[in-house]
Amino acid sequence: MVRTLCWTPIVALLIGWAVFSSDVLALDLQMLGLRGGVSDNRNDEDFKQYEVFAAWNLPWSWSLGSDWTLTTYLEANAGILNGGGESAFVGSIGPGLYFTGLRDIISIYLGVNPTIISKHEFGDDDLGGPFQFTSHIGIDFNIARHFAVGYRLQHMSNFVFYDSNPGLNLHLIEGAYRF
Repeated sequence: MVRTLCWTPIVALLIGWAVFSSDVLALDLQMLGLRGGVSDNRNDEDFKQYEVFAAWNLPWSWSLGSDWTLTTYLEANAGILNGGGESAFVGSIGPGLYFTGLRDIISIYLGVNPTIISKHEFGDDDLGGPFQFTSHIGIDFNIARHFAVGYRLQHMSNFVFYDSNPGLNLHLIEGAYRF
Protein backbone atom coordinates (compact mmCIF):
# COMPACT_ATOMS: atom_id res chain seq x y z
CA MET A 1 0.00 0.00 0.00
CA VAL A 2 2.84 2.42 0.83
CA ARG A 3 4.43 1.78 -2.57
CA THR A 4 1.11 2.55 -4.24
CA LEU A 5 0.81 5.85 -2.39
CA CYS A 6 4.32 6.80 -3.50
CA TRP A 7 4.12 5.81 -7.18
CA THR A 8 0.57 6.78 -8.13
CA PRO A 9 1.08 10.57 -7.83
CA ILE A 10 4.38 10.36 -9.74
CA VAL A 11 2.79 8.50 -12.66
CA ALA A 12 -0.23 10.84 -12.64
CA LEU A 13 2.10 13.86 -12.81
CA LEU A 14 4.04 12.34 -15.71
CA ILE A 15 0.87 11.66 -17.68
CA GLY A 16 -0.44 15.15 -16.93
CA TRP A 17 2.85 16.71 -17.98
CA ALA A 18 2.90 14.79 -21.28
CA VAL A 19 -0.67 15.66 -22.19
CA PHE A 20 -0.82 19.28 -21.04
CA SER A 21 2.76 20.57 -21.17
CA SER A 22 3.43 23.22 -23.79
CA ASP A 23 6.86 21.63 -24.31
CA VAL A 24 5.33 18.31 -25.38
CA LEU A 25 2.54 19.92 -27.38
CA ALA A 26 5.22 21.87 -29.26
CA LEU A 27 6.69 18.56 -30.43
CA ASP A 28 5.63 17.11 -33.74
CA LEU A 29 2.38 15.18 -33.24
CA GLN A 30 2.92 11.95 -35.15
CA MET A 31 -0.41 10.13 -34.81
CA LEU A 32 -3.74 9.79 -32.99
CA GLY A 33 -5.57 6.51 -32.90
CA LEU A 34 -7.70 3.80 -31.35
CA ARG A 35 -6.56 0.39 -30.17
CA GLY A 36 -8.39 -2.66 -28.88
CA GLY A 37 -7.77 -6.31 -28.22
CA VAL A 38 -7.85 -9.41 -26.06
CA SER A 39 -5.57 -11.31 -23.70
CA ASP A 40 -3.87 -14.62 -24.36
CA ASN A 41 -4.65 -17.63 -22.18
CA ARG A 42 -2.04 -17.16 -19.42
CA ASN A 43 -4.53 -15.63 -16.93
CA ASP A 44 -7.57 -17.16 -15.22
CA GLU A 45 -9.80 -14.39 -16.61
CA ASP A 46 -10.28 -13.22 -20.18
CA PHE A 47 -9.24 -9.57 -20.56
CA LYS A 48 -10.16 -6.96 -23.14
CA GLN A 49 -8.62 -3.51 -23.46
CA TYR A 50 -9.75 -0.48 -25.48
CA GLU A 51 -7.80 2.78 -25.60
CA VAL A 52 -7.09 6.03 -27.38
CA PHE A 53 -3.48 6.96 -27.98
CA ALA A 54 -1.28 9.75 -29.21
CA ALA A 55 2.36 9.67 -30.26
CA TRP A 56 4.77 12.58 -30.65
CA ASN A 57 8.05 12.48 -32.56
CA LEU A 58 11.02 13.12 -30.31
CA PRO A 59 13.95 15.02 -31.81
CA TRP A 60 16.30 12.03 -32.26
CA SER A 61 16.40 10.01 -35.48
CA TRP A 62 19.00 8.18 -37.55
CA SER A 63 19.18 7.04 -41.15
CA LEU A 64 19.97 3.33 -41.33
CA GLY A 65 20.54 3.30 -45.09
CA SER A 66 18.53 1.37 -47.66
CA ASP A 67 15.39 3.44 -47.02
CA TRP A 68 15.17 2.61 -43.28
CA THR A 69 15.17 5.15 -40.44
CA LEU A 70 15.19 4.83 -36.67
CA THR A 71 13.04 7.46 -34.92
CA THR A 72 12.26 8.09 -31.26
CA TYR A 73 8.75 8.85 -30.02
CA LEU A 74 6.72 9.55 -26.89
CA GLU A 75 3.39 7.76 -26.51
CA ALA A 76 0.49 8.48 -24.14
CA ASN A 77 -2.69 6.43 -23.94
CA ALA A 78 -5.83 6.08 -21.84
CA GLY A 79 -8.50 3.43 -21.90
CA ILE A 80 -10.54 0.72 -20.25
CA LEU A 81 -9.35 -2.73 -19.13
CA ASN A 82 -12.12 -5.34 -18.68
CA GLY A 83 -11.75 -8.76 -17.08
CA GLY A 84 -13.52 -11.04 -14.63
CA GLY A 85 -16.65 -8.90 -14.72
CA GLU A 86 -14.64 -5.85 -13.59
CA SER A 87 -13.57 -2.69 -15.44
CA ALA A 88 -10.70 -0.32 -14.72
CA PHE A 89 -9.09 2.81 -16.14
CA VAL A 90 -5.65 2.19 -17.63
CA GLY A 91 -3.27 4.95 -18.65
CA SER A 92 0.40 5.06 -19.59
CA ILE A 93 3.11 7.22 -21.04
CA GLY A 94 6.57 6.35 -22.25
CA PRO A 95 9.27 6.45 -24.90
CA GLY A 96 9.77 4.16 -27.86
CA LEU A 97 11.60 3.51 -31.10
CA TYR A 98 10.19 3.34 -34.65
CA PHE A 99 11.98 1.50 -37.46
CA THR A 100 10.40 2.80 -40.69
CA GLY A 101 11.16 1.59 -44.19
CA LEU A 102 9.99 0.42 -47.57
CA ARG A 103 9.18 4.01 -48.58
CA ASP A 104 7.40 4.67 -45.28
CA ILE A 105 4.93 1.82 -45.86
CA ILE A 106 5.92 -0.23 -42.82
CA SER A 107 6.88 0.73 -39.26
CA ILE A 108 8.09 -1.65 -36.57
CA TYR A 109 8.00 -0.16 -33.10
CA LEU A 110 8.78 -1.01 -29.49
CA GLY A 111 8.80 0.70 -26.12
CA VAL A 112 8.15 0.59 -22.38
CA ASN A 113 5.57 2.73 -20.58
CA PRO A 114 5.00 3.23 -16.85
CA THR A 115 1.30 2.44 -16.41
CA ILE A 116 -1.43 3.06 -13.84
CA ILE A 117 -4.61 1.03 -13.45
CA SER A 118 -7.50 2.09 -11.21
CA LYS A 119 -8.23 -1.50 -10.13
CA HIS A 120 -5.90 -4.47 -9.95
CA GLU A 121 -8.24 -7.32 -8.94
CA PHE A 122 -10.26 -8.87 -11.77
CA GLY A 123 -12.20 -11.96 -10.72
CA ASP A 124 -9.61 -14.63 -9.94
CA ASP A 125 -6.67 -12.53 -11.19
CA ASP A 126 -4.78 -10.06 -8.99
CA LEU A 127 -2.35 -7.92 -10.99
CA GLY A 128 -0.73 -6.81 -7.73
CA GLY A 129 -1.36 -3.07 -7.57
CA PRO A 130 -2.07 0.12 -9.48
CA PHE A 131 1.46 0.77 -10.74
CA GLN A 132 2.56 -1.39 -13.70
CA PHE A 133 4.93 -1.33 -16.65
CA THR A 134 3.75 -2.03 -20.20
CA SER A 135 6.30 -3.21 -22.75
CA HIS A 136 5.21 -3.51 -26.35
CA ILE A 137 6.25 -4.38 -29.88
CA GLY A 138 4.15 -3.79 -32.95
CA ILE A 139 3.93 -3.29 -36.67
CA ASP A 140 2.03 -0.59 -38.59
CA PHE A 141 1.15 -0.51 -42.26
CA ASN A 142 0.64 2.94 -43.76
CA ILE A 143 -2.21 2.09 -46.11
CA ALA A 144 -2.97 5.67 -47.17
CA ARG A 145 -1.26 9.04 -46.88
CA HIS A 146 -2.68 9.74 -43.41
CA PHE A 147 -3.97 6.35 -42.26
CA ALA A 148 -2.24 3.35 -40.69
CA VAL A 149 -3.44 0.01 -39.34
CA GLY A 150 -1.42 -2.32 -37.21
CA TYR A 151 -0.93 -5.07 -34.66
CA ARG A 152 0.60 -4.68 -31.19
CA LEU A 153 1.68 -7.29 -28.66
CA GLN A 154 2.02 -5.88 -25.18
CA HIS A 155 2.93 -7.25 -21.77
CA MET A 156 1.88 -5.52 -18.56
CA SER A 157 3.39 -6.45 -15.19
CA ASN A 158 4.37 -4.70 -12.00
CA PHE A 159 8.08 -5.63 -12.13
CA VAL A 160 7.72 -7.41 -8.74
CA PHE A 161 6.70 -4.23 -6.87
CA TYR A 162 3.90 -6.27 -5.29
CA ASP A 163 3.56 -9.82 -3.98
CA SER A 164 1.32 -10.83 -6.90
CA ASN A 165 2.78 -10.36 -10.41
CA PRO A 166 1.06 -12.66 -12.92
CA GLY A 167 1.51 -10.29 -15.87
CA LEU A 168 -0.98 -9.72 -18.66
CA ASN A 169 -0.36 -10.22 -22.38
CA LEU A 170 -2.66 -8.48 -24.86
CA HIS A 171 -3.02 -8.76 -28.64
CA LEU A 172 -4.25 -5.41 -29.98
CA ILE A 173 -5.38 -4.12 -33.39
CA GLU A 174 -5.00 -0.40 -34.04
CA GLY A 175 -6.05 2.25 -36.48
CA ALA A 176 -4.42 5.68 -36.51
CA TYR A 177 -4.47 9.00 -38.27
CA ARG A 178 -0.90 10.04 -39.18
CA PHE A 179 0.06 13.68 -39.36
